[in-house]
Amino acid sequence: MTTETKRQKQVAGLINEELNDIFRRMSMTMMDGGMISISSVKITPDLFEARVYLSMFQVNDT
Repeated sequence: MTTETKRQKQVAGLINEELNDIFRRMSMTMMDGGMISISSVKITPDLFEARVYLSMFQVNDT
């Protein structure tokens, strides 16, 4: 099991913040009252690839 470097954590945190801001602004229209949350962001050691894990919630009662 490999541990993340400081740089990987910094880049993952920045991606997390930016995507959270985008999803917060757009999710109500995209998901028809739903909510998207980022569970985690994993970055490869070469910083070439990021995997973003999402959670989706339905807010409206139908």
